[in-house]
Amino acid sequence: METPKNVIGPLFGLLTLIFSFIAIASGIFRAWPVFWTCLLLALASLTVFARLRFADFVNFFLSRQARYGANVALSIVGVIGIAVFANAIITHRFDKRADLTTLRLYTLSEQTQTVLENLKLEIQVTAFFSNNHSQFAQLATRAKDILELYQRETQFLTVSFKDPFVDLQLKEKYQVEYDGTIIFESKERQEKVTTVDEQKFTSAILKLIRNETKKIYFLGGHGEHRLDDPNNNGYSEVKAELENQNYAAFPLSLLTKTDIPTDCEVLVIAGPKTALVRNELDTIEKYLTRSGKLLLLLNPSVTSAEDVNSGFVRLMKQWGIAIGNDLVIDKGQFAPIFGGPIAPVPGLELHQITRTVGGPVVFPFVRSVTPIADRAASLNVKSLFKTVGGTGNSWGETQRETDGLFSEDFTDFTYTAGVDTPPPVSVAVAVEHKKDTASNEEPTRDPTRIVVFGDSDFAANTIFRGPSRDLFLSAINWLTLEEDLVAIRPVDLRQQALREMTIQDMRVVQITAVFFIPLVVFIAGVTVWWQRRKGGNA
Repeated sequence: METPKNVIGPLFGLLTLIFSFIAIASGIFRAWPVFWTCLLLALASLTVFARLRFADFVNFFLSRQARYGANVALSIVGVIGIAVFANAIITHRFDKRADLTTLRLYTLSEQTQTVLENLKLEIQVTAFFSNNHSQFAQLATRAKDILELYQRETQFLTVSFKDPFVDLQLKEKYQVEYDGTIIFESKERQEKVTTVDEQKFTSAILKLIRNETKKIYFLGGHGEHRLDDPNNNGYSEVKAELENQNYAAFPLSLLTKTDIPTDCEVLVIAGPKTALVRNELDTIEKYLTRSGKLLLLLNPSVTSAEDVNSGFVRLMKQWGIAIGNDLVIDKGQFAPIFGGPIAPVPGLELHQITRTVGGPVVFPFVRSVTPIADRAASLNVKSLFKTVGGTGNSWGETQRETDGLFSEDFTDFTYTAGVDTPPPVSVAVAVEHKKDTASNEEPTRDPTRIVVFGDSDFAANTIFRGPSRDLFLSAINWLTLEEDLVAIRPVDLRQQALREMTIQDMRVVQITAVFFIPLVVFIAGVTVWWQRRKGGNA
């Protein structure tokens, strides 16, 4: 018959193993209160076990099994030490990586590597990511991975991560408005990036090392939005943002000049209220035929049935664009900033201009701008925005009152099939025309590019924030061929075969790997030990 001492002793030995296991697991997950509590309990249980079974405790360390176990442990430690030592030497002398991911997530493009190899300018990168949301935590991890690859390619890049809710002085210094903003800064200027993307990072570096400042001219003399106007309807915010992007904005009058300046990278015509004379339209047409870049923003004619921009309507037909003399309504998605559903919030279409827009864009008063189906094959015309409402909920209103005006409150509208512009209604279009070098046309280096919006108020000071700002600057960058500096295809994580693990999935994996599997092995060991012990006492 077993004595209480022989029964209680193994029990405390079992408790020592259990508390030790829990302490190790708690240390892995950094649950320090549990770790220290279980560690103390494990030491206490070990002390009681050693006191009750002192002879067995001493014999264990003097037995042949203990010597064999010590030799195995020393061999394992020696192998691990050699591996660590060899790895340290290889890492120091041969700092190489192998990217085994299918989508090459941890490999920079050849274009980026070439840019970084030729980089001789000190650039400081400051990334602002908060820890308050899991989405930004994932973006911060992705940004760290990409920027670490950049640092491995050049010694002229320094990276630091800041929390915008903690480092308030830096946030104010760089005028950071959005969580996830990354600042690329040299001694002379800086670039802001709000998208974790290799192409955006490399383009920002190229802008910093480029010596030229591209000039943007804004047409004036017809009631357009003015760059020096700080009021709600002005474009002073546009000018400030262009200067932040290393552009220079200037007013231009074709009433006093017979041609557009040769250094004009983009001609912007923002909401003219009076018609241009024939000579001005001819000058703009000639500018476009010699690979010009035009950003045209035309408001709908709401005060008269006669369209003052009919000259632009005829000109744009030559480039595959139809501009309607209507007023777009979208009851499916709108912003009631004027007391009714008159400010459509159309859906984004897939294009290089819209891919960087961070949210919905409100167009206070907008007309339809649609690609023409029967157009020249050399014209690549794409819609940028379309209404989201179906038949009866979105359309281009063409019916007016007897005096030529629309309904006074802009809300008493109904869709009339065959008369109004049917949905979905396009309100913005981008055009690219590349001359055929095999034809008789003179080959040119750059294509003609045109972006037309059916509204100009979305870029006015009163709402030039967030998505509308991103849209305007993205259109300018596309027109100036900025995206062609680095033609890097973005990584589409949706192509991965495996879905993203949820928090619950991660917890199941952690519990299974850290607790369940070791517990099964432990129970199996205890069972074998107990069976052998019973056999020995039989």
